[in-house]
Amino acid sequence: MSSFKTFSKYHPSEYKFFHPKAVYLRKGDSRTFFEKDRSKIIHSSAFRRLQGKTQVFGLGGSDFFRTRLTHSLEVSQIGKGLAINLKVADPDLVELACLTHDIGHPPFGHAGESKLKELMKDFGGFEGNAQNLRIIHHLESKYADVPGLNFSRASVDSILKYNTKYSELDKSLDISKWKFYYDEDEKLVNWTKERSPSSERSIECEMMNWADDIAYSTHDLEDGIKAGMISYEKIEKMEKRVRDEINNRNLTWKDEIWNSVIKQIKELSEIKGSHHYIKVKRKEMISKLISDLITSTKVIKRKNYRNYPTRYWYTLKIPSDKKLKCEMMKCLVWEMIISDPRIATLTRKGQNLVGELFEQFVSSDEWTDKMFPLDFREKLENEQESRHRVVCDYIAGMTDSYALRMYSRLMESDIQSVFEII
Repeated sequence: MSSFKTFSKYHPSEYKFFHPKAVYLRKGDSRTFFEKDRSKIIHSSAFRRLQGKTQVFGLGGSDFFRTRLTHSLEVSQIGKGLAINLKVADPDLVELACLTHDIGHPPFGHAGESKLKELMKDFGGFEGNAQNLRIIHHLESKYADVPGLNFSRASVDSILKYNTKYSELDKSLDISKWKFYYDEDEKLVNWTKERSPSSERSIECEMMNWADDIAYSTHDLEDGIKAGMISYEKIEKMEKRVRDEINNRNLTWKDEIWNSVIKQIKELSEIKGSHHYIKVKRKEMISKLISDLITSTKVIKRKNYRNYPTRYWYTLKIPSDKKLKCEMMKCLVWEMIISDPRIATLTRKGQNLVGELFEQFVSSDEWTDKMFPLDFREKLENEQESRHRVVCDYIAGMTDSYALRMYSRLMESDIQSVFEII
């Protein structure tokens, strides 16, 4: 049975498209618009490239660790589980949001993103979620007559986490807290939020965001324990850092929740038995933790929202203790992993590499222009975008290995094959 029939209360306006003339209805295709939008993402090159982008651990160390692609797939399953459990959103639409939520992230994980933020702060900004929107609306190719993937309105709204455009952002905040969409996407955002409360997220976007938090806090915990970077012995040194970060997020610290997190990590990191038993038991405990976070989540029906689109009728009700526990685990995992010298050196390498590539490509001369792939060269020649934005798009779309090869080709003395694909 189509999941659309599970929740079919969407208003017809939520299936409208920004480019209505680019909607092609194929004979015999019985999929809903949300299912079609999900297919567009799965078949996109931006989604495919996630297999070569760092989640937290650098590529090449082990096939065990998660990439942006496997993380996105796991988020989609958690999000779909939330939608099925709560019955107030189309599971296909929530799955679409989860699959799309990381396509704008650059190579080398958070290191690459922080470097591009710094490099683009005077040229329209860079932010992973803003880049998601840019990819689906401008950069991906699906139709001959319009740019982007031409998502339906509700599909765009499902990934629209932030409702402030870059030029109106409070730049006095720390740059790591800058959350926005690009000014050039203002028309798309206004169209998406038509008849909607502009300051709030749709229920599908809320589910995607919570699914991402759950996956991040639990799966990266599993990876960190496997890598030996997270252990019970290291926790005491991290408590102050985690406490400070929790306070920065305007959450109230509770010792009993912190103690439950410590207990959980102690149990996960000190399982005894055969290697097979340890792996199975760890999986079982992580699965139980995820299930608890999903099943404890409820929804509240908003009052006086009947005049808004149906995607705003409900909001998630996450128990405060579950939210705090999830945030504590996220902060603890992050602090333990980034403090490891193996990760710190890779972080610095990623930032240096992104910075050097940016400098090489942003310089304007005839030889630099010839280094771009043909499609990006066309963007430069058309002059519809600033050079900095084109360079940013190019680097943000790179996988870790592509960026490393490009850097080697430009900066190192090894002879590169002229036939190597770039």
